[in-house]
Amino acid sequence: MATVEYKKPCDLCGQPVEIEGFTLITDKGQQLFCCGGCVSIYRLLHSNIAMTNTKPSTHNKKEDS
Repeated sequence: MATVEYKKPCDLCGQPVEIEGFTLITDKGQQLFCCGGCVSIYRLLHSNIAMTNTKPSTHNKKEDS
């Protein structure tokens, strides 16, 4: 029998959230997103709601070798 792991859906598009770091704190609580695009669209659609990132995104940063 296979074990299935369910991931939380994106609060904008409903796709599974597989990458951490795309989160916002709003008056509705913590919102999770699957990508930076969904975070940006959510901000545009809900520009009248105060929101903050929970932590700075570290995606696409080069690591020092």
